[in-house]
Amino acid sequence: MTRITSRLAGAALATLGPIFVTSAASAETIEPRSLTWNIVSDQEMSSLCRRHGQNPSCAGLAAWDEEFQSCIIWTRSPRSADDLQRWRLVHHELRHCQQGAYHS
Repeated sequence: MTRITSRLAGAALATLGPIFVTSAASAETIEPRSLTWNIVSDQEMSSLCRRHGQNPSCAGLAAWDEEFQSCIIWTRSPRSADDLQRWRLVHHELRHCQQGAYHS
């Protein structure tokens, strides 16, 4: 697993608040103090998705740690600078860091 951290991430996954999933909830702006981006393998991503009640083929996850005001995301690595599909996914998960469960 590759980890890119902007600041101290805070607590481990087991103590995190809710994983943001598809939902019709209205979005509110969250102001995170830190962000951790975990780049994981296909196998790790599938395992994380299953563990959090998602389809094993989900492409990414975002979690908010209320205590530490930090957001943690998990995605597969973009294959290149031009891999728009995976870079869009990173952006999608970052949006969850700012807006929570914004899906409509």
